[in-house]
Amino acid sequence: MVEFIGSVPGIVSLVGIVILALRRFGRARFISQKGATDKAVQIVISLIVLAAALYAILSQRYTPDVQKWAFGTVGLILGYWLPAQ
Repeated sequence: MVEFIGSVPGIVSLVGIVILALRRFGRARFISQKGATDKAVQIVISLIVLAAALYAILSQRYTPDVQKWAFGTVGLILGYWLPAQ
């Protein structure tokens, strides 16, 4: 876990997930830029986090433990965007 959080994809994923969680609960209005819609900001952050996680998965540079965290990050992004029933 420490290896993933200390890596660049891990830091990007962690920061992005925290921002998305704060936006979901309405606590991070300061994050959006003037003129940008909330949905556009969410999409951009999601794509950046997804790219970082996919890099960790596909690059073969990281241990299996790091890849498990990256797969978990991909799952979190999918869960964020799937509609709640």
